[in-house]
Amino acid sequence: MTFKKSFVFLLTLSLLLSLCGCSGSSSPQADKANGDIPQTQYDYQLKAGETLVVSDQSFDEPVTVTVDPASTIDGPLELRSAVNFENCAFNGGLTIVGDYHAMISLGGGCSFGEGSVVSCKEATEGVAQKISLENNLVKLLISCQGVSVETKSAIGVLSDGPDFILNGSGYSKAELAPDTAFLAVYSIYDGREQSYVKLAVGEDDSVEFLN
Repeated sequence: MTFKKSFVFLLTLSLLLSLCGCSGSSSPQADKANGDIPQTQYDYQLKAGETLVVSDQSFDEPVTVTVDPASTIDGPLELRSAVNFENCAFNGGLTIVGDYHAMISLGGGCSFGEGSVVSCKEATEGVAQKISLENNLVKLLISCQGVSVETKSAIGVLSDGPDFILNGSGYSKAELAPDTAFLAVYSIYDGREQSYVKLAVGEDDSVEFLN
């Protein structure tokens, strides 16, 4: 699949998610940190090809989205996993675990408490260094304010308007891609070095590499 076609699918998927009426349920799990007080966690385990919509939730505990290992680098589009959070408050952080073929969307009504960040982790050790822009890597679509992303994995972070922070650096769509539908920043590896690629993505599915 070409890079341009992957973005066509991304835009179509966003529209489908906004219209989808299905919803997923959280799976609270008791987890003992260092053998001390149990901490409730919400773990959304996405099956390959599954789409979940989670709305109107306030999470004071950590939230984890785990992508099905069956979502592979060369999997067909119908096996892409997706979760759309709408009007959700993340006060304990959000962790995304996965390598390929997933879309996590944060709607405009979502919010993050002080010190709460999005942490992205690879599911397979060392796989991030093998992923390129053309692959079906995990993508995070941001439509809300105050999102800070921390990652050593390969991931695409896209914004349809709000500023965001990726590994300590701020990115502004208004400054970098004011006339396009999305600003996309990809965390990928050049050998063993983590690097970042900035793209402007238009409503007509055009893709422009930014300096």
